[in-house]
Amino acid sequence: MSHPQTLPSPLKIAAEVDAALAAAGLAGPQVEREAIPLFLSFLEEMVDAEGKRMLSFNHKSPRDIANSLVSWGLEQGVFVNELNASISEQLDEVMLLCRAHGTLSDMKRRKLMNLHQQIADFVPHFYSTANMKANKGL
Repeated sequence: MSHPQTLPSPLKIAAEVDAALAAAGLAGPQVEREAIPLFLSFLEEMVDAEGKRMLSFNHKSPRDIANSLVSWGLEQGVFVNELNASISEQLDEVMLLCRAHGTLSDMKRRKLMNLHQQIADFVPHFYSTANMKANKGL
């Protein structure tokens, strides 16, 4: 005689999902799932990969963010096109993650794309300003 199979309760299933998310590093209050804060944190990590600068781009204007990114790019010997490509890579990664999390509405996507474009537009300006200052110093 076989024993009847019982289905797990919804609470047990939820606990298993939570455990799987935690094991994948996708659970907890430290995990950001909203597009713009996630994008800013990715940019911070790109610049501060070693954790020495302790940057925070939250509540900063796109101009200030671009200025910080260009300063870092100049220190690293990164050209303007390379920096903009790196910023775009971060954007692509954020969009993929937010789609996977189900947090990327059309409105949030437009706001994220607008922020990215503003930063990308300021980057060449700050590079040219830095080059003009360097040429005057010669």
